[in-house]
Amino acid sequence: MKDIEATNIAVVRKYFDGCNTGNLEDLLSTLAPDVCHYFLPPSFPPITGAEHLARYWRKYKHALDPLWSIDRIIASGDEVVNEWSCLWTPPGSKLRLMARGTEWYVMRDGRIAEVRAYFIADSAADAELAAFPYAQRGYLLSDGA
Repeated sequence: MKDIEATNIAVVRKYFDGCNTGNLEDLLSTLAPDVCHYFLPPSFPPITGAEHLARYWRKYKHALDPLWSIDRIIASGDEVVNEWSCLWTPPGSKLRLMARGTEWYVMRDGRIAEVRAYFIADSAADAELAAFPYAQRGYLLSDGA
């Protein structure tokens, strides 16, 4: 793996750490000032700007108590792709749900300049691949294992 790819992967991992803690400084250190985060579900409009995106993830952390995990990650030059799992709690519920998705990152000068997030948002049920062997392949599981 090239140095730039290892660096870019480390930045994305630090971004996920920031999403898990809600720490603004950690999040901001990974984001280009003009970052744009695109979401697949139409109910999630794009978020533009490092400060706006960092505050969004801090608010998400406090509201939904997510636990994010990068299950797989690869890089090629200034592009990074990951597959992630997120255990979260819908507002007003004690039910922990699993969401799974993938994101494509465009990096610029060692920071995230663009995120394209592909996932299904469902506050009533887990959103996972049917019959996929998550446990056998070491993915984050709903029981926290």
